[in-house]
Amino acid sequence: MASKYEIEQNLLRTIETNGKLAKHIEALWDEIGEKQTAYQDIKYELSILKTDHKELLQECRQKGKAQVQKEWLEHFSPRKTDN
Repeated sequence: MASKYEIEQNLLRTIETNGKLAKHIEALWDEIGEKQTAYQDIKYELSILKTDHKELLQECRQKGKAQVQKEWLEHFSPRKTDN
């Protein structure tokens, strides 16, 4: 059977260990919060890039369509072009 002194020492070690674990868990929650914020920022930037990409692609398609129309008019009806 453990003596009163041994029980007291075990209790103090347990309290110390629990304190360290509580601090470690708190640090982990802080890290999770930081990573979640970074994830949300990246997700927002990605949505902006996707929107920009769609707009740029549409603009390129329009320019491409306009260029084809211009070349067609120059080839088949040269008097109707502006330049």
